[in-house]
Amino acid sequence: MIVRIGTSGYAYPEWVGGFYPRGTTQHDMLPYYASRFACVEINSSFYRAPTREQVAKMSRRSPAAFGFVLKVPKTASHERSTVDLAQFKEAADVLAANGKLLGLILQEPEAFRNTAANREWVVRVTDALRPHRVAVEFRHRSWNAPNLSDWMAHIRADLVSVGVPNVPDLFPNGLRVANRRVYARLHSQNAGNWYGGGKVRYDYDYTPEELRVWADGLKELAAHDRADEALIFFNNCVGAQAAENAERMVAQLLGAPNVHVAEPPPSGLF
Repeated sequence: MIVRIGTSGYAYPEWVGGFYPRGTTQHDMLPYYASRFACVEINSSFYRAPTREQVAKMSRRSPAAFGFVLKVPKTASHERSTVDLAQFKEAADVLAANGKLLGLILQEPEAFRNTAANREWVVRVTDALRPHRVAVEFRHRSWNAPNLSDWMAHIRADLVSVGVPNVPDLFPNGLRVANRRVYARLHSQNAGNWYGGGKVRYDYDYTPEELRVWADGLKELAAHDRADEALIFFNNCVGAQAAENAERMVAQLLGAPNVHVAEPPPSGLF
């Protein structure tokens, strides 16, 4: 099983002096990030669909084997509108043509319950973005049905595993597999902060023991040949703890049987 590990976003000024060397400018963040990780999840596309030119620039600023995931705009995930999907797909097409697109992530809000109308909307959005691979993150516990993985396979979409606290209405924490792919987003284990405002929700530092649970789960999947690949992204991006947690996860998986952790691609950019 090939495992790629990274963070949700990279352009954080708060990381300078921690993850990034002091003096690192925003222009140099992506090349430096790509010297440490093999992939990144782009969150800025959630707020505004990127242009072809913007993603082409990102592609040029990263090594040939580096991988991107683009987050589907909130107009589709939260506002049930297709207004931005055409431009978003064109941007994804650019990365795919350059061999750098690992997939797309559709993050639904907690208010998005498991209903027939909402299932139809998921199908509509994922179909509109083909041939690109779409992973869907559900936030409400109503989606935790016994046949969910089978349904995701049927609609040819990946199911996002979430790292979240035990909160009654939340989709449960833990590893899931659909279409022989793991896509995990680790947010926080702090129940008390989950409904806090601003960045409070994601202000969390995973303990070695918590990371080991995820690493052991991946090793178990690999040992039983249940998945071909895994994408693991840390979204606890307050301070530099997401990058630190990601590197600790890499260390816990190195040398594991049947697990190949993708290394940062060689680069002469930075």
